[in-house]
Amino acid sequence: MTLDRRTFMGSLGLLFLPGTFIPASPAFAVSPDGTLTVGMSSESSSMDPHWHIRTANSSIAQHIFDRIVHMDETQNVVPGLAESWRNVDELTWEFTLREGATFHNGDPVTVEDLIFTYERAQNVPGAIFNLRAYLGGKSFEKADERTLRVITDAPNPIVPRELSTTSIISKAVGETALPEDYNSGKATIGTGPFKFVAYKPGEVIELERNDDYWGEKPDWSRVVIRPIPTGGSRVAALQSDGVDVIDTVPPSDVEHLEAEAGIALGRGTANRMIFLFFDHDREVTPYVTAKDGSEIPNPFKNQMVRDAFDLAIDKKAISARILSGNGAPAEQLVPTGIYGHNPDIPLRDADMAKAKEMLAEAGYPDGFKVILHGPNDRFIRDSAVMQAAAQMLTRIGVEISVDAMPANIFYKRASSGGPDGVPEFSFFLVGYGAATGEVSAALRNLVHTYDKSRGLGSNNRGRYSNPELDAMIEEGMATVDDEKRLAIYRECCAIAVKDVAVLPLYYPISVWGMTDGIDFGGRSDERTLAMDFHAAAS
Repeated sequence: MTLDRRTFMGSLGLLFLPGTFIPASPAFAVSPDGTLTVGMSSESSSMDPHWHIRTANSSIAQHIFDRIVHMDETQNVVPGLAESWRNVDELTWEFTLREGATFHNGDPVTVEDLIFTYERAQNVPGAIFNLRAYLGGKSFEKADERTLRVITDAPNPIVPRELSTTSIISKAVGETALPEDYNSGKATIGTGPFKFVAYKPGEVIELERNDDYWGEKPDWSRVVIRPIPTGGSRVAALQSDGVDVIDTVPPSDVEHLEAEAGIALGRGTANRMIFLFFDHDREVTPYVTAKDGSEIPNPFKNQMVRDAFDLAIDKKAISARILSGNGAPAEQLVPTGIYGHNPDIPLRDADMAKAKEMLAEAGYPDGFKVILHGPNDRFIRDSAVMQAAAQMLTRIGVEISVDAMPANIFYKRASSGGPDGVPEFSFFLVGYGAATGEVSAALRNLVHTYDKSRGLGSNNRGRYSNPELDAMIEEGMATVDDEKRLAIYRECCAIAVKDVAVLPLYYPISVWGMTDGIDFGGRSDERTLAMDFHAAAS
């Protein structure tokens, strides 16, 4: 991660944003104990910390709510509400609560609060993401007043990482609270470094520093977070001092912002893969036909077809030209440096001629028609990436059109828009970031066979299934020895890549922009946390 600094010399200008956004108070300059104003590309969909484990929601929740352990800027596990933890035996972990940690209302944090949280997080009515994916297969007991005992159904080496996904809430407050009570602020009482002040969907989230926080105090006494979904508007807000910090700097703006005085850029390769998913399951898939429009068997059930698609897409060109260098070509589920990455998997060079031969050998010498679906407001230049991939596939004889839509519509359809609530699309663009900071999350949630009862394959919207791979993933999940588990996970990655379970495109390179006087080093989990931004020493 690097941080490039510039001195201020920008021109002020009018700021035109969607809706009725007017800066409440210009930032102009930042100072310790002052206000930090942040412009975020994605809005949190709820103040309920268990509603959806997506980057925007997790970023906001982490300001207000602690976890039993946290992940640092490179996704290493560090103490949170637990000051220490240990693996007692293959099935048992114990976490020791720190003394003196309190909720914002003054109540002390208890083991009962932890146990209540982990039960509630798996059973939030209507929640978009069920945290059972990380909390399932565990029972939680009170060992003594300061010790939580976690008993797993099978050996589980990453219990601390899994628990880092879940915000701790008060049992006394949460027992009768509904998601709307968190949005109103009535139940938004955590133990984190900031307290809830106000939430106006589409407009603003306001926070104030928790001066009784058990950990390091943030530099800022007040934080104002504004959703600014349009990239150009975020940049304009930064240049005109409407905000102090923005996330997701558009690729087209990086070069000129680097040259602009008074603006700093923070970078980090994200632990996220943007990829294309296929319908592996249905015998006839709804958005694929012969070129004359007639019904054909699902071509994506054929590994050779998937392989041809992978070979036809020039990932290097997409990263360099479409993303302007703000993406690294992806060859597997996680980037270099993340536990489980397999260094022996090469990045393939695109080969249109060979891809066309493979498609013909698979039984499609004249190609077929397919619609590529995806979001148009979720990832960096997502619509442009889909158009580029479509053009490349056209060159091997596939007649392909792109249907991009707002992410809130896309994800509902991608997850359950088909008959009887099954995933709807045949070929679609999505992303996945491992919340646990290593590859097992991607393996068990993305490519393991979908099994709702066990919380496996929860993000497997393509319904890919490989029993051999499932067995290896589960073996790795039960292997406590780090070196043995690493070897298993690397082999799992190799199998998933060979089978083209998903078609990796790129790993985003996250770029934050900030005004002069702020220090920040970036995060691999892409979260934007006011606690990580510091007023530079003068």
